[in-house]
Amino acid sequence: MAIDTEIQKAFEALTDTQQQLLIRIIGSFEAGVEVTVNPDSDLCSDQLFVDYFADLFSVYHSITEYKFEKKSFEFGFKYACIAAGYVSEITDNPAHPGEDVTRGDQKISLKTEGGDAEGSFTISKFSEGRFIAKYKTEQEEERIKALALNDPTRKQQLTELVELRSTKYLPELLQEFKNTLKHHLGNYDRIIGLKSRPIEIDGEVAFFRYRLIEIPMGLLKIAFDLTPEDCKPLKGNGGTSAVAKIDGKRVFGVILDGSVEKVRITSIKIDKCITHAEFIVPISIT
Repeated sequence: MAIDTEIQKAFEALTDTQQQLLIRIIGSFEAGVEVTVNPDSDLCSDQLFVDYFADLFSVYHSITEYKFEKKSFEFGFKYACIAAGYVSEITDNPAHPGEDVTRGDQKISLKTEGGDAEGSFTISKFSEGRFIAKYKTEQEEERIKALALNDPTRKQQLTELVELRSTKYLPELLQEFKNTLKHHLGNYDRIIGLKSRPIEIDGEVAFFRYRLIEIPMGLLKIAFDLTPEDCKPLKGNGGTSAVAKIDGKRVFGVILDGSVEKVRITSIKIDKCITHAEFIVPISIT
């Protein structure tokens, strides 16, 4: 029996809803995806890897106008690698401080970001920061501030607390961050990010722009050179921030977020990274 007859029979056996969804998906394939690949990219050197992502984005945006997110990216990356002939697995333990997925013998950490900033990429959760809890002094600060204004020890205690934060706690906190950074970077080989941004026409989201971006491990290692003098004063919740620079110019920020005890790497300059591919995906929902 001819394959078109088999397809027709299969289509007719579907429910009305299933037929409508299938027609929508076919329409998304017909609309196509505009793909630009970096010719020097090893990640996207296999056309099957690129095609899988393009088709996956098409199917995804035939049923939703919402951006692609972290877990979807993990599975998409895994199956794109498999399509290109690699053995690929997702790490089972979500708390594992290492790779999210493997690509052959490479361990890869995957990140997603949906910010509007064209020239930067932010890792909103680079790692847990439970070590920050050891440097929380907000309760002590509140106790001191609760003292009567005419208490002769009040001003002295506040001064001593500020001094303790700057001379002892901040240097120790920064060193713990560096130890965490070293541990994480030692657990995988590459960091690949997916940056998404909606493109509107007449106030409606008409396309999504996706970029596969690699954040060089060496770039993040610049943070090892940060000193306490580079950091903002330690907060009562144990948090601080600093800016990593190359030749005096900002390349990314580090935030040790005491409110949620996590490490954030912010506003990484994309021109210091590798853009492997870009996908302009039409929203085909009608």
